[in-house]
Amino acid sequence: MQRTKLQMEKIAVYMAAFIILCTLFIICIWGNLGKIILNALIRCLFCLVCVYVCNGLISCFGGNIVVKINEITICVSTILGISGVAGLYLLQLFFTIHG
Repeated sequence: MQRTKLQMEKIAVYMAAFIILCTLFIICIWGNLGKIILNALIRCLFCLVCVYVCNGLISCFGGNIVVKINEITICVSTILGISGVAGLYLLQLFFTIHG
């Protein structure tokens, strides 16, 4: 199966982002700033997993509310944590009802 040029570009972008994140992780782990950045990364990943699981559970039970995972979702969940995830679902519910 051959990959198209667009797929290869996406793979290259993801690999570059992964290398940058690994480099930042290694640099920041030795300083006090490393604790803050590591905390933000852990909170971001945990909240994105929560969004993914909640989307699956809601669709499994027949709901039509889905929060898409994008840059805004990542920023809100990183800054606000679980309360930000709840806020995203409330906003999605509001826009689903009134949209």
